Formats: sequence, C-alpha cells, structure tokens
Amino acid sequence: MTREEALAAALKLLFALPVLRWPLAGAILSILADGLDVVVMNYVDLGGGGIRDYHLFDKWTDLFGLVTFFLVSLRWEGRDRAIAVVLFALRIAGIAAFEILGLRSALAFLPNLFETWFLYVLIREAWVPKDAPGLRAALLTGLVAFKLAQEWVLHVTQILDRYNLSEVLDRLRGH
Repeated sequence: MTREEALAAALKLLFALPVLRWPLAGAILSILADGLDVVVMNYVDLGGGGIRDYHLFDKWTDLFGLVTFFLVSLRWEGRDRAIAVVLFALRIAGIAAFEILGLRSALAFLPNLFETWFLYVLIREAWVPKDAPGLRAALLTGLVAFKLAQEWVLHVTQILDRYNLSEVLDRLRGH
C-alpha cells in the first residue's frame, strides 16, 4: 500500500466511524470522505507513488462506509430495515461482480441505492412529517434520480467510451 493509499483509506475509515453514533451527520461526512480519495489521488504526493488501481482501491475502501451504514440500518424495524438489507446485498453483489468478473456494468445495473435508501430514511425521520406522503415520495424520488444520474456518469459513460460506442452512435446519427 502506498502512502497516498494509506492516507485516503484512513480518511475514509475515520469519517465512516461517526455514522455509528450520529447516523445522518456521519453519513454526510462519510460520503464527503469518499470523494476525498480522488483529491488524494490527484493532488497529494507523499512519495509513495499515488493510488495505483483507483477503482479497486475505491470499491474496497467504500466498504468502510457501507458497513457502518448497514450496522445502523440493522437497528431499524420493519420495511425500512428489510429494504436496507436487500439493497445492501445488491450493492455487495455489484461490487463482487465488478471485482471478481471485471464487469464495470455491474456497478451501473446494481447501483448504490443502499446509500440512497439510508439517507432517505434518516432525512425522512428527522425532517419530514409522517402526514406528508407527497413530500416523502418527492424526497425519495429526488435522491434516487440524483444517484442514478451519478451512477450513469461514473459507470455507463465509461463503458460507452471503453467500447467506443459514442463513436458508433455518432456514425449512426450521420456525424
């Protein structure tokens, strides 16, 4: 492990731990820390050679936050907990398919909706009245739409570029 990888991993672990005590604030910190590995990769030079395989590193260190989110979601009851367990399992399956089989498309077809559900439940319980089902639906729809757009940008566009499908689409359009 390079020094840069150790720093980025330590930040992601450190910022994931508050989730266990303060779930919503901790989740926001953890999600922000997840973006810090890119900053470390691109702007920090500790003489260790940087982050060697970013995608592998990112998926493994994402587990810090995912596991803390999962542990908190196990405290929930009923439908909230059941949905969290299913979405966590699907995310782990997506990560496994990506790592073991090299299927980048698994990350697009099994997006991290677990994290989205986690945020939705916490925000809903903290700020959305129980007698506002329309507001609850709008919150969930907005969070899911944002996450799916993010997954598209991060994974599907890279798949298209990898296979030069954008060039094929341009030819089909006559450009």
